Amino acid sequence: MSLKGQTVRIIVSEPWDWKENLFGTIVSDRDSDKLLVKLTKPITGKKLTNDLIELSPRYEKTAFKPLSQYNSVTVGGALVTENSDGFDYIIIGSVTID
Repeated sequence: MSLKGQTVRIIVSEPWDWKENLFGTIVSDRDSDKLLVKLTKPITGKKLTNDLIELSPRYEKTAFKPLSQYNSVTVGGALVTENSDGFDYIIIGSVTID
């Protein structure tokens, strides 16, 4: 089952001083081990400012299969650009269907 088009909430745990949750829509679920999410507003990292974030499971042998409104998946997230290989690792958190 594709997760494309689902609205998600990302609860950020690192950096620990992050002030708010992130919200967005899944644009693609790449190879079932990565999600590309278009955020509701751009965020600024060390190298990029963008509204696209790529999420991947934080732990080995974890996938997005259990992702639902009541089950979250721990992720690492990186800001990415659409047309290049640029990325900026930015968060660790958990993602759930909103």
